[in-house]
Amino acid sequence: MKKLIVNFLLQPIYLKLTIGISLTLFITSLTQPAFFIDRQDDPNAYTNSLILFLMGWMSLLGGAFVPFIIWLANPLYFISIIFAIKNKSIALYLSIGATLLSFVFSLLDTIMTSESGKSSVITGRGLGFKLWFASFIILTLGLLYAQIFKNSKTQ
Repeated sequence: MKKLIVNFLLQPIYLKLTIGISLTLFITSLTQPAFFIDRQDDPNAYTNSLILFLMGWMSLLGGAFVPFIIWLANPLYFISIIFAIKNKSIALYLSIGATLLSFVFSLLDTIMTSESGKSSVITGRGLGFKLWFASFIILTLGLLYAQIFKNSKTQ
């Protein structure tokens, strides 16, 4: 961990800012509603982003394969940050993968909302989703810039 912190401190300022802003948005997203669903008993029903982040991997146990695949954007995101700090070019590809997975969520109309397999219609995306998605986009753009900048320096 100490070596990772030292490597982070040695990064160029634009990469530190990219990672810092991205992580700030990601952490803030966990405090906001992720999405809203149709519930006749509660028209303002939403799903908590922090609960999704912590428990989303369990959707696979309930048979929700697509939400589990989308949830994998989270570990990809953190692994890409670690590889970016270690100056590994694979970080960009992992970040692109996380961004694409998070984009796929914006295409879903329904999502499984109970252990019984019952699905609910997604009526809207909350600020939690928007900040989560923005954190991935910012990291991807920052790593893309870093890759282009690194390639232009070597030529």
